[in-house]
Amino acid sequence: MHTQEETILEQALAETQTKKQCEQWLAENSEAINAYNEHVEAHGVFSDDVRRF
Repeated sequence: MHTQEETILEQALAETQTKKQCEQWLAENSEAINAYNEHVEAHGVFSDDVRRF
């Protein structure tokens, strides 16, 4: 059985790991994200002619 302190530590470690994974994913994919954003800026998205909002 975990003490309250151990539970808090495990939660903090899990949050830190999740944050690091998100940062790593963003770093690995930033070039593709930027290229997509530039494409959308220049050409719009496929549903621009369909949507009503």
